[in-house]
Amino acid sequence: MVEVEGYVGNFKARVRRAGGGETELGVGAIVVATGYEVFDARLKPELGYGVYPEVITTLDLERLSRDDSPTGGRIEINGREPKNVVFIKCVGSRDKSVGVEYCSRVCCMTAAKQALYIRDKIPDAKITVCYIDVRTFGKGHEEFYETVQGRGVLYRRGTVSEVGRQGDRLVVRAEDTLLGEMYEEEADLVVLAVGLWPAAGTSGLAKTLRISTGSDGFFLEAHPKLGPVETTTDGIVLAGCCVGPKDITDAVSEGHAAAVKASVPLFLGRVKKEPLVACIDEEVCAGCRLCENACEYAALVFDERRQVMTVNDALCRGCGACSAICPSGANQVKNTTKKQIFVMLAELV
Repeated sequence: MVEVEGYVGNFKARVRRAGGGETELGVGAIVVATGYEVFDARLKPELGYGVYPEVITTLDLERLSRDDSPTGGRIEINGREPKNVVFIKCVGSRDKSVGVEYCSRVCCMTAAKQALYIRDKIPDAKITVCYIDVRTFGKGHEEFYETVQGRGVLYRRGTVSEVGRQGDRLVVRAEDTLLGEMYEEEADLVVLAVGLWPAAGTSGLAKTLRISTGSDGFFLEAHPKLGPVETTTDGIVLAGCCVGPKDITDAVSEGHAAAVKASVPLFLGRVKKEPLVACIDEEVCAGCRLCENACEYAALVFDERRQVMTVNDALCRGCGACSAICPSGANQVKNTTKKQIFVMLAELV
């Protein structure tokens, strides 16, 4: 658990240790790299994960194929090699029924890689990949996808409705969206290509650090193109999958970028601050404190002795939310006061 207070370029972090007690650290920058959670396939009960031992996830298959696995790296289910393997993609991705509309990006290549695992270890196996779309955006990914197809892996476009059992084998029921017909595929092994979700505790950490999250639950960068690793709070940067699903290459690149961004204020010893910040006219301020609740960055602090609001310029981002809600007009943003805006409008008309 981490609690953070302070201002840009000078944070004070209280870290609660797992064994008890607290440690207080003074830091000049914070790198958020909380990673992700793998989608819990039990939230899609129609696919049979946790019910049928022959239904596993891509993470389970990755562990099974390791040399130090219980099977010694052999692909075995119930003590025998599967001869008919079906991959189901987009489990926990692009699915409004579980509240996830984004693409997890890594699932397509993970399924392709693991299909090749099985082809190498079980050459005579029938391997089918049920997909909605195939997205191979990375360097060399399209060529790898074509290689997998050339090794006899069948890609079938469609939506899987359920996984059931008939006798000692599983049956995958799906709709072929190219042919426009329903079909059933028998399987000895069903592999669910699960998506990536925000790490547990992301929303709580966002409140602690006073940074934003997007509609997908991941941390929100300052700008998707111009500030992909920065946040709206100076001195706090993002790295890896805490921003959204991505593969190893992108995560490494963002890690490098975040390290550079975090080191700049440490080397300079100071940071640049935009002049657009809230300003309080203490003679007009009624002390209603409405603006305090509207501030997302905790930049407004009420002075109990003088009964007026004050502004921490270092924390203020000049969003104008506090100015908009102020009933007396005491709270305005520097260089964009109402008087200045009216003057500019008068000149225009």
